[in-house]
Amino acid sequence: MPQPPSAIKQHRVTPGGTEWINYWDDKYLRTFPPIDMYLHFTGFWQYWDMFAPNPSHSDIYGDAEVIYKDGTVKRYIYPRMYDLSIPQKFFKERYRKFFERAGSDDYVYLFPSFALRVALEMDNPANPPVRVKMIRHWKAVAGPGKPQPKEYGSYNYFTYEVDQKELARVRKL
Repeated sequence: MPQPPSAIKQHRVTPGGTEWINYWDDKYLRTFPPIDMYLHFTGFWQYWDMFAPNPSHSDIYGDAEVIYKDGTVKRYIYPRMYDLSIPQKFFKERYRKFFERAGSDDYVYLFPSFALRVALEMDNPANPPVRVKMIRHWKAVAGPGKPQPKEYGSYNYFTYEVDQKELARVRKL
């Protein structure tokens, strides 16, 4: 079953209608050890967000600006499902799921690690990255039959001053 909305999980809103089923499943069945163990160890555990009662009404993606020691700036393009072929989508779906977490203000604690990973992927030891600006792009998705917006809004949601000692450490891993 899909997870209930965060407002229900945090007890800010009382569940209603079918949300009671999702709430009950999340509170009692997911935490019941035999079911949890069975689903995880057999590989049957799955996110059901695509079929959730409240699918996303936003098209969101991310990229980054990487600023190097000499002042040059390069763009890091995070994999986006929209731009990939079907075989590529199969192998890179995990990137979309990761960005749902690492690009969300609900998971601020992931921002520094994510930015460090970007710095590592864009690394040039002769001219190391000194700053990474993580950028979120979004637009609302209109309902069926309505005109879709063409422009994305953009927001620099996190700026990371690259810790050169940490970058050197992860280079060796």
